[in-house]
Formats: sequence, structure tokens, C-alpha cells
Amino acid sequence: MGKRKGLLILLLAAALALSGCGEQTNEAAPTAGPENGQEQAASAMARAQGELGDAVRKLLEPYTDALSQAAEKSGESLAYTIPGDLLNQMALDAEAEGIQAKEGRWRFTRRDSGAYAYEATAWEAMDQYVPEDGPTPNPADETPLDSQLNGDYAVSGGGLFERTRDYDVAEDLSGGTVTLTDSLNGQPTGSELFRFCVRSGELIFADAALDTTVQDGAATGDGYLAAVGALRADGLEVAEYRLTSLDELPDPAALNFSSFLRTVSPISHLSIQTEKPSK
Repeated sequence: MGKRKGLLILLLAAALALSGCGEQTNEAAPTAGPENGQEQAASAMARAQGELGDAVRKLLEPYTDALSQAAEKSGESLAYTIPGDLLNQMALDAEAEGIQAKEGRWRFTRRDSGAYAYEATAWEAMDQYVPEDGPTPNPADETPLDSQLNGDYAVSGGGLFERTRDYDVAEDLSGGTVTLTDSLNGQPTGSELFRFCVRSGELIFADAALDTTVQDGAATGDGYLAAVGALRADGLEVAEYRLTSLDELPDPAALNFSSFLRTVSPISHLSIQTEKPSK
């Protein structure tokens, strides 16, 4: 039973991951985004219209060269796409909801939901989750699989997936907060907090997403994966690291990036310096 339960957890994790593994059964349900974060941001920018869409494009324009160079090193980290992804999504959501800024803020909530279904065999799950650089198993050491764990064994399921995005952003996009929460059949499966500010020509952001473990169809938090970065006209710098509480996420408005880097152990650190324009 231990092996079977572990396998079920892997299959459920595959179903809950927002990587297009699930089959959408309701046209109103949210679709999984492209695996490449840059493509997602570019797609959102192309589709966002109206006042807010124009404002987001204008906000990101000074960082075009730095973002283009970062795309060439996307294997090192895709965290630099976070501000563009979320701000473009805000523009799309405001358009869909017919939202206008009030009292100097873009403050609204967007909810998406839909029925999803998934099906996977035992071997599909194991092929997806066994590390490529892991040791090659010795057949002589393997415990024989019972009939329920052979290649014909499959798991299917699904339910109601819901995503909520709460926005509280300055009308001039000088700063704000976005909070995202996900659930499947009423059980939490993910959450994310994004903060940003524009200061002295820099777009500084801090983002933390719940690092979840799936157990019997429900996801429980096990700390957060954080990304903190600064986009500049002449480059960018982004660091990813782990934290245990959202209280540890720095305030972008008061962030000194050099000092911040000395306080964390980055999982990844992307630094881009563009050529300064000739005078």
C-alpha cells in the first residue's frame, strides 16, 4: 500500500500542476498557460487592450533590452517574467470585467472556475517524476510490482478547479499587490503573493508562491519559493530562494538589492547588464 499511495500522490501532483496535463471539460474553465513564461507574457501583452493594457506596455518598455537578453538565458531562471506576466494578466482581467480605476487604484477581484478531468497510467507518472540524473535501478534489487502497479494500472479523476486573483494596484502602476489562490474541489492547491514598486526608474518586485506537497488530492504548504528582482533600463537582477513565511518577503519599496543578497542563499541568481546607449 505504501508504494501505491506514493504513486497516487505523484499522479495527483501531475493533475494539479498547471502545465497543461489536465483535460479541460468546461469551455469556461481557465486554460493552462504556455510552459515558457516569456511566451505567456508576450501573448498577454498582445491581447491586452484599452487604457490599462497600454499603461502596462508603457511601464515595461524601458526594460525591453534587458528582458530580451534575459530570454536568451532563460535556462538560468524565468523569474524575470513575473512582473510582466501578472501585470498583463491584470490588464486582461480588468478588460474582461469592465473594470475602471477608482480613487486612484485598480482594486478588483477576478475568479475563474471550471471542471477538469485527468487520467494517467502508472508508468506515465513514474516517467515524468523520476529524476533524469538519478541512479539507474538494478533489476535485481527491485521489488516485484503487483498487478495494480503494472503498466495497465491507471488513475483518473478531477473536479472543480477555481482560481481567484485579487488586485490592489496604483492607477499609475507605481506599485501594488496581487494575490492568487487556487483550489480543487474546495481544497487549497496553491497561493501566491506579488508586490512591486517603481522607484528611480527601476521596477522592483518580490513574489512568493506556496511550495506545495500533494496528499490524497489536497495540497499542503511546505514553505514558499520566492523571487526578488529589479528591472532596469541597463539590465536586471533576479534571485530565487526559499522562505518559510510570507512575513519574510521583503518590501520592494524599501529593498536594497545588494544588502538583500547577503541575507539569503539563492537557488538561482540571474544578472544581466545591457550595453548603455551611446550619447
